[in-house]
Amino acid sequence: MKKTCLKLMVVMVLAVVFCAPSCWAKEKGYCYIVSYSMQEKAAYITPVFVAKVSGATYSDEEFVADVVLIREMENQFQNYLAGQGINTADYVISARVAYRSQAIADKRLVDEKRDFTGRGYTIQDANKFKFKD
Repeated sequence: MKKTCLKLMVVMVLAVVFCAPSCWAKEKGYCYIVSYSMQEKAAYITPVFVAKVSGATYSDEEFVADVVLIREMENQFQNYLAGQGINTADYVISARVAYRSQAIADKRLVDEKRDFTGRGYTIQDANKFKFKD
């Protein structure tokens, strides 16, 4: 009885050691950040960049991104804009996170730029922004 229980415990420990880390692996999510001001009719948009996100999915197009990651992206972009001499209090900053491929993120970015342009916003590319994951 003791030998069987010991064998079972060893098998369970090995299963956890070798299987669980693969479940905890991070995926590459393709992201960008938009910041816009209704008062100034201007929008700052970053290029698409990569961030590590969980492997859980919402849909065929998106991964789940946690709130900590979203807040970190938005904080870094706010600091970037402030460093450019922009009054960030006038801007709404929103991270668009965790698209499953570069192509999906690029399409969403183009659509968003078209939407802002159609509403009369001046698009400012924030090409110098680098997200530090």
